[in-house]
Amino acid sequence: MTKLLLAAAFAAAAGASAQTVNLAINAASVVRPVDDRQFSINTAIWDGDLPNSAAQVSPLAIRALRFPGGSASDGFHWSTNTSDIGTYVATNFDAFESFAQALPAQVMITANYGDGTPQEAASWVQYANVTKKYGVKYWEIGNEIYGSWEHDINTPAHDPVEYATRAAQYISQMKAVDPTIRIGLVVITGEDMYPSGHSVVNPVTQATHSGWTPVMLSTLKTLGVTPDFVAYHRYEEQTGTENDANLLQDAVGWISDAQNLRMQLNDYLGAAGANVEILATENNSNGETSGQQTTSLVNGLYLADSIGNLLQTEINGWFWWDLRNEQSPPSAGGYFSPNLYGWRPYGDQGILSGTSTFYPTYYVEKLLSHFARGGDTVVSATSSSTLLSVYAAKRHDGSLSVLVINKSPAAATSATIALSGFTPAAAATVYSYGIPQDNAAEAETNASEPEGSDADVQVASNVAISGATFTASFGPYSVTLYSIPPAQGASAGAHLINISSSGYVGVVPNTDATEHTIEAGFIIGGSGTEEVLIRGIGPTLKNFGVSTAASDVQLTVYDVNNNPLKSNHGWSSGSTTDTQALQAAFSATGAFSLNLGTLDSALLITLPPGNYTAEVTGGANGVSGTVLAEVYEVSAQGTRLTNLSSRGYVDSSGHGLIDGFYVGGSGGQEEVLLRAVGPTLSTSFNVNPAVADPALKILTSPANVLIATNDDWSAEPDSGISAAISATGAFALPTLSRDAAAVITLPNGGYSAQSFGTNGPAGDAIVEIYEVAQ
Repeated sequence: MTKLLLAAAFAAAAGASAQTVNLAINAASVVRPVDDRQFSINTAIWDGDLPNSAAQVSPLAIRALRFPGGSASDGFHWSTNTSDIGTYVATNFDAFESFAQALPAQVMITANYGDGTPQEAASWVQYANVTKKYGVKYWEIGNEIYGSWEHDINTPAHDPVEYATRAAQYISQMKAVDPTIRIGLVVITGEDMYPSGHSVVNPVTQATHSGWTPVMLSTLKTLGVTPDFVAYHRYEEQTGTENDANLLQDAVGWISDAQNLRMQLNDYLGAAGANVEILATENNSNGETSGQQTTSLVNGLYLADSIGNLLQTEINGWFWWDLRNEQSPPSAGGYFSPNLYGWRPYGDQGILSGTSTFYPTYYVEKLLSHFARGGDTVVSATSSSTLLSVYAAKRHDGSLSVLVINKSPAAATSATIALSGFTPAAAATVYSYGIPQDNAAEAETNASEPEGSDADVQVASNVAISGATFTASFGPYSVTLYSIPPAQGASAGAHLINISSSGYVGVVPNTDATEHTIEAGFIIGGSGTEEVLIRGIGPTLKNFGVSTAASDVQLTVYDVNNNPLKSNHGWSSGSTTDTQALQAAFSATGAFSLNLGTLDSALLITLPPGNYTAEVTGGANGVSGTVLAEVYEVSAQGTRLTNLSSRGYVDSSGHGLIDGFYVGGSGGQEEVLLRAVGPTLSTSFNVNPAVADPALKILTSPANVLIATNDDWSAEPDSGISAAISATGAFALPTLSRDAAAVITLPNGGYSAQSFGTNGPAGDAIVEIYEVAQ
């Protein structure tokens, strides 16, 4: 009955949508890189099926899990596995971790602020990362503490000043256990939302505000504390006012929310705010009592539209609420109406119930597993109709994903899809989910049968693509994904134009007195020759606040056979002509200038294709400290830089390798393989000592915004790492090694790949950056 009423009600919409919609995708117009945490989900202590859920969840390619479950976190004591607020506890932390590792997925833990202590949270970090070596990187302090519904026995409760003051204690004690973890605090949009009784002045606008976020951030700044990230929750509708048409237009609000949160971070934290990530750790259509809409196909469409809009912002994490929640009948107070689409007689904020009941949100999550993951790139996509949304991503294998959501409940919609910046192959794979699949699930439910293939995401292979412009029809209330491979021989055109490596030379204090060097290897590909500027920087680093900078450096360039080609000690010690040529190269490449007479090193050299190493050492006996090795493309005649691999000392106490690189060129983006190798140096190349467990971080430069991480490369499913290793000719990594690696497509700009030791012995590591598609 509901579906018939809706069909009649939207007859006008059916006529309007008969017009052809124009969808435009520009694969060369990069919006942002994709972070793996943008495809994540919440889990909960009340979910007794959680430990045995890998079979149901694995097809979704979930990349991160949040635990122990929203508001339940603020009364949960992890060590005793008990709740002070009456929440049913069915799954403990170790059982949750076993599930997370089975996927595998990163983990975010919400520490108990409501009636917990900083000591309790620090003990959890100790147990998780030191005792059990789970490597939990992300930790929140409390959940929605600004809200009166949240359990909070602190005095005063729900107070931003009290929260910031105590959160500073949490951060201090937790990071004393593991300084590598990242800790986030809760925020809300709006400078006057959840007024606190306190007031602060916005340092930029000079306006006075009393909301949770301005007061909390101002207090943190006064305390000299900056969180690593902030956690934001978004729920669109309130119980009793749900409207399907409105919901399917609401997700665009992510864009203004991200802008508002960034403004508050920058205004109230000052320069430190630029380094604070924004993560969305809860999202669903309704955060109150579940009704008809939460289990309907409409909520599945909203889920897809929500992540599509979020990927247009800087927000680096998105955790859907929830894996399993509970079924709520109409008697529980949820909204059920013939004006809403849907046939299930209950609401549920979970994506599944038990082990065999799957909601549309589950199937849409499954479809999205083919859309994008960490290392891919969001590209520009526009639609001429608000009822047909489109999003696109360039994947690490070179394919283009085009996601289309038809928000019309009654009419199929025809569209002309125009691709630019991408040459498609002749056929695509198409994934779809909509009304036919939801109807099949209803029929199987009425027949008391388990949901079968008719209710699942539909897959069509070898769907013809008639060039860069083609037409397609999208059924009413549907999500469709075109996975389009590139035409054979298509190339992105972008490439590495500047690479650098920072690390420690000489003897590291309190170690075995080994003399360490920085060895920056690079590969020139193509044919012809390439003029490169190579520098070894030590003394000038002090101008940038590097107190440990080496006072004297020596630079030598070697060929693949370890024959020295050219060296320098004191960049301006040569002829006036040579010095002027180096200064001109500094200016041409954008390298920072060096004062005459410094003991930094630099040289210009023209090289044919091949493998080379730039070695930077202390220029005088006994000189130790931090140095920077740099390689710049000055002029290329049919050649290009394709690889950087730097070797140096890393540990878990602050000594690490930082490889900077710059992507430039006409293609607008570049797919790269990044690796931090330690264990394999020992087992395959007899390097001793080698770091036992390196971690890899990829950040933007100079803003230092984290965009991807990896710790143990083989723990990343379907990541394309093995294929990229083969394609680039990089040496193989054993399947279970603790080396780190990632494949990521990056838009033109500056980046850094950073490696530090995590667990186990310190030692040498290699950080590598390879062009995958050349």
